[in-house]
Amino acid sequence: MNIRKFFFTFLLTFSVLASVPHAAMAGDPGPFRLVFFDISAPPYQDGQQLIIELRKMEALSEVQKDYCFFCKTSPDVETIYIYSVPVGLNVEDLRKAVSGDDDAKRRMQTVLHRFVDAEDIGVDGLLIYQHTEGNVTIYTMDRQVGSPLKAVSKPVKRHLLHSSLDTLLENAAQKLNRPV
Repeated sequence: MNIRKFFFTFLLTFSVLASVPHAAMAGDPGPFRLVFFDISAPPYQDGQQLIIELRKMEALSEVQKDYCFFCKTSPDVETIYIYSVPVGLNVEDLRKAVSGDDDAKRRMQTVLHRFVDAEDIGVDGLLIYQHTEGNVTIYTMDRQVGSPLKAVSKPVKRHLLHSSLDTLLENAAQKLNRPV
């Protein structure tokens, strides 16, 4: 009878432990679907070119960084709108939004909130790239109208390395409110 009790306890424990990883992944919202927009003024408009180069890379060199969040082989970013952005997003309103204009921010968030692609799928949010003399900032804009913008920055001498941009983009994307 002791063996039966032991066997039953073992099966019960194994069943509970085997189900834990699946329960932890149940709330995962999946890979990111993002829009990228460079609002930098000349001569600092390098964001679109940098992210296109980053997105074409298989991986970063080991010297730069072990893991690449935005490289084309990354399972973390499903879609990134770089070349074409949702109709209605514009550089003037995005610049106003990052400068604190709540009306401009709400207009841009409304565009994001309403946007769906040809497969009727929306995006998680917008990453706004702003390069100024000596600094690059990535602002995040959620789809949720009225949510605050969040920012991550990095000082730069001339331009960002791909690894630094990747880290900034990853840190910014993690700040987006993504419903499960």
